[in-house]
Amino acid sequence: MISIHFEEEYDCNQLFQQLKDYMRKYAVFGLGGEVESNGEAIIHVNYENKDVDFYDSFHPLLTSVLTEHVINTREEEWLLDIIETMFYFTDPEEQQQILTIARSILEGDRTDLPSIQPFFNRHAFIYDAFAKHLEEDTTFYYDPFLTFRLREYGEMLIDCVEIAIDEYMLEQEYQNMIEDYRQYVQYKKPKMDLLYVVYDGQFSFYDTHFRKMTREEILYHLQEELVFEQGVDIEEMVISPLVSMVPRMIHVFSDDEDHGVILSIQAIFQERMKLFPLKSYERETT
Repeated sequence: MISIHFEEEYDCNQLFQQLKDYMRKYAVFGLGGEVESNGEAIIHVNYENKDVDFYDSFHPLLTSVLTEHVINTREEEWLLDIIETMFYFTDPEEQQQILTIARSILEGDRTDLPSIQPFFNRHAFIYDAFAKHLEEDTTFYYDPFLTFRLREYGEMLIDCVEIAIDEYMLEQEYQNMIEDYRQYVQYKKPKMDLLYVVYDGQFSFYDTHFRKMTREEILYHLQEELVFEQGVDIEEMVISPLVSMVPRMIHVFSDDEDHGVILSIQAIFQERMKLFPLKSYERETT
């Protein structure tokens, strides 16, 4: 029999109900046993199926349930604590924004950061820790286990928060840049009536007469104080040259309306930008 001791009745009651539900669900598949709670924040688990080895059946089930319980009940609290006590972000709104980014990293939703995903498999960290310490007949103390046996998981959360903060700061810098550019083009006198931008895998600029602009022409218009793509060659710059030229209207031809640069152009120029499918550009040139 396994006895699991809790310091909080809430944790005990929640896990007790989950285990009862699982035992009932899998009983029809031959998972024998019972789960009891004596009202003293202790769960007693008795596995009775002798036809299937404990470590092949109930052990992985119990380990998985405990893993999900930690993630669902403790992870957000720990992340917020790291954000505040280790990185000194005390503003609630900033904390929530960083927390949202950290959770998206942990869930594998940040496809723009694919190289970091293998390092944040927190299910594996927690599962392995529980699996090593759960025996068929044992007394298990839940809260001390979280404190002393999930050290690697805690270190992983710290690394995750650090990356989340970096991403948060970059996003803040981006938003500030967008706002500065928006203000600039709003109050600056336009230097040309219409500018065409074509994205077919790379960005190209065309003047009012639909003539492709040369590197020298773009460089001529570029205002050094407006450049934020430091260290980037002029051919790869898009936003800074556009803002420098202050067109009254921009027509963008692309089939990728969700491209980050196109969304940035839209955010800066707003109603002054119109988006057309790439085939419209092809008709213009034929």
